[in-house]
Amino acid sequence: MTRSSTAFGLLACLLLAAPMAAQTGAPPPRITMPRQAPSMPPRDTSARPTTPTPDVGSASLSGRVVAADTGQPLRKATVSAMPTRPPDLPRPGGNFQIPRSFSARTDEDGRFTIAQVPAGEYNLTARRAGYVEMSFGQMRTNGPSRRITVADGAAVARLDFQLARGGVITGRVLDEGGEPAERVSVRALQQRRMGGQMRFMGGQGDQTDDQGHYRIYGLPPGEYVVIAEPGDQRGPFAFGGGNVQGLEVDTIPTYGPGTVNSAEAMKVQVQPGVEAAMDVQLVVAKVATVRGRALTSKGEPMEGGFVRLQTSGSAMMGMGKGGPLRPGGAFEIPGVAPGTYMLIVQPMMRGGIDDDGPAPESAMESITVEGEDVVVSLTASVGSTARGRVVVEGDASALANRELRIMSFATSGDMLGMGAFPGRGRMAADQTFEVSGLRGQQALSVQGLPEGWWVKDVRVAGESALDGFDFGQSRAFTGVEIVISTRPTGLTGTVTLPTGATAGDYAIVLFPEDDARWERLGMGQDAGLRITRPGLDGAFRLPGVRPGSYYALAVPADQAEYQALSDPDQLRALAGRARTVEIKDGQMTPLTLTLVER
Repeated sequence: MTRSSTAFGLLACLLLAAPMAAQTGAPPPRITMPRQAPSMPPRDTSARPTTPTPDVGSASLSGRVVAADTGQPLRKATVSAMPTRPPDLPRPGGNFQIPRSFSARTDEDGRFTIAQVPAGEYNLTARRAGYVEMSFGQMRTNGPSRRITVADGAAVARLDFQLARGGVITGRVLDEGGEPAERVSVRALQQRRMGGQMRFMGGQGDQTDDQGHYRIYGLPPGEYVVIAEPGDQRGPFAFGGGNVQGLEVDTIPTYGPGTVNSAEAMKVQVQPGVEAAMDVQLVVAKVATVRGRALTSKGEPMEGGFVRLQTSGSAMMGMGKGGPLRPGGAFEIPGVAPGTYMLIVQPMMRGGIDDDGPAPESAMESITVEGEDVVVSLTASVGSTARGRVVVEGDASALANRELRIMSFATSGDMLGMGAFPGRGRMAADQTFEVSGLRGQQALSVQGLPEGWWVKDVRVAGESALDGFDFGQSRAFTGVEIVISTRPTGLTGTVTLPTGATAGDYAIVLFPEDDARWERLGMGQDAGLRITRPGLDGAFRLPGVRPGSYYALAVPADQAEYQALSDPDQLRALAGRARTVEIKDGQMTPLTLTLVER
């Protein structure tokens, strides 16, 4: 039907409706013609924030994604390029801009092309349902990747991926009577060295259905343990217990196939594309209620916050039990199994991590539950404060229009993963700063430094605190110095094969000669262990290394894995075949290594 015929039909209906309306006494329908709206003065948008124009480059990245087991192309895989250099932090009142990624989907032949990529350095990742996500160049899921450096107008090709099928752990969870346990959170955990200790780290999970079944898929190959955590899973966190009253005995978190001791948990070997089975029989125990009241530093009831019990010890269990604070700052957490916990009270986060205000008040206290109710009173505080100055060794003019933030992170094994707000502060125009929210053993870091700059030293109370310092709970520190070096420091070089030919791919392993630092790998500003892969040109670059004496060696790329190489026993074995190198302040030390088998 044409527009003219439609208009004619509408007019005919109106003409027919007019006499009918007259016969029934109803007023005839009125046809109102639209009037032109009065002109409005132009809106002043000069003070309104403008949306930054996204970067559009002239480079392209292309390659292919195939299945590792069959070599068949994988269609509809997503390949993304993420800048490795974080964006400059906004000035006070500005909006934080998340780094923009560039993505493309693979075609029927598994090929992809990411166009209009700006010049820079990128980490390339590929993902597809049913397969393990991998970064470009990764030989293992816990191994180092290769970064891609592109110039304007460059067309970087042959960026190929071989994705392994994800493994599966499936099974049933039964209660103490052998009945299916529904709404139980089940997770697959892997043991990882963190802060010098082996800990079970939370990973992928599922929730049991009405028959007690669960299925965790997409798992990278490796060794896992399974933990089942009963509780009400309807909230935003894994809060258990709900409002159940008078509960004396209940099922508690249980490792498969049926133990509360992580050391006795049965290991599950996960292989690519293979289903492994693990049933869990939940254990019952006498449970208790943890109750109390949370107050602000002024002694007033804390309103609008939340409380949780975080498992303390060798296993890191996620968010733990808890929930919102009640009116008057009261809290009650029923159904708590025996154990040692960290009780954490925090306000709801307002604003983002780049908020200009002081760190929010919070409180943390270690408690032990042994089957009897525990009553705790918590008084929150903003933690300790550190005031001082950023000292720049070299030309500091690059900081004139740059925002620097001072942040903290936990370096104590007991505090890792507790999820407390980090200490935070800003550097003022005169390079002074104040950081609030410091608690316990923490290290200070600086975000927003120009490329190549690095934290050379941190001094608190007259001693070096680069690897961390015990700030206590409610103390004030003045005269803190954060020393920044503007001179790139580290290693650069190439690797040769035993035949004398130049190696195109490998992994560089660097670790300090001082074996006392091996137990602190990953702590403080100094990661201690560094593993890197070469660029596409075959050369490697390791900037930001603290000056000192190190062991350095080059190994085949498939033999480099962070967790295996963070074991002090592994490092002792490597030290005998490594080369010693002295890294000096302000120098990118050139080095040529010969590939060795690990």
